[in-house]
Amino acid sequence: MKINNPYMDGSRILLGGHRGDRKHYPENTMPAMRAAVEMGCDAIETDVRRTRDGHLVLIHDRDVARTTNGHGNVDEMTLEELRALDAGAWKDPAFAGTRIPTVEEFLDYVQDKNTVINWELKEYPKELGEEWAYGTIDRLVELIDRYGMAERSMINSFSELDLEYVANKWPGKFAIHGYLHYNRPKDRAERELASFCHWVAIWNKTADHPAGFEKDYDEARAHDILACILVQDVEEQYAAALALGCRMFTSDDPKKALEILRGLGVR
Repeated sequence: MKINNPYMDGSRILLGGHRGDRKHYPENTMPAMRAAVEMGCDAIETDVRRTRDGHLVLIHDRDVARTTNGHGNVDEMTLEELRALDAGAWKDPAFAGTRIPTVEEFLDYVQDKNTVINWELKEYPKELGEEWAYGTIDRLVELIDRYGMAERSMINSFSELDLEYVANKWPGKFAIHGYLHYNRPKDRAERELASFCHWVAIWNKTADHPAGFEKDYDEARAHDILACILVQDVEEQYAAALALGCRMFTSDDPKKALEILRGLGVR
């Protein structure tokens, strides 16, 4: 499904910081986001969850234990409880005191930046219920609209049901990003994923084919879907993915990724 969007129509190679610049900063925090934007990333990939009292925050895991000094599930905690946690010291003592950001805090920062936001929906209907999952999406779209960010928003999820909900409720409003042949789907949509996706991540990779397989890129092209990938930040893998037709890279080390893309002449 082609997308008519100058920010992400495939006319240029995009680079997205995976949870910001997570190589050098605590992931999904404002320092990581600012670093990725300031170094020149085209996009920021981040993860959205909802607190018990209805606030949207940027954090990957449901349990806060890996990336904070706390324990417990985001959806069972209030915003006040989450904001009391240290979300930086686990990465380096220099980041002690860093907080989990709200979606509004992030939008306040990126609103006037020329940056695509790749929002990953982490609240799954089969895990937390349709009312909770779809209510989270409704709230996110409300905030995206408030900040005038729809044109620069890509919606992605390992939940096909979440993506189908967005595609059905707001047809054509957002770029939809799914996962081609992902081997652990959270759920399956009623419609074929390719019928409402604009972007797909190439998932099948091996040691001999770290940039994926030609047949998967061909399948995406056959449906007018653009291909993206997360590979190791090494020139050979980027070059191989570009040759196969990749139009967006998501990087854990965007500083290194930018150097590679410049060296390959696509920057």
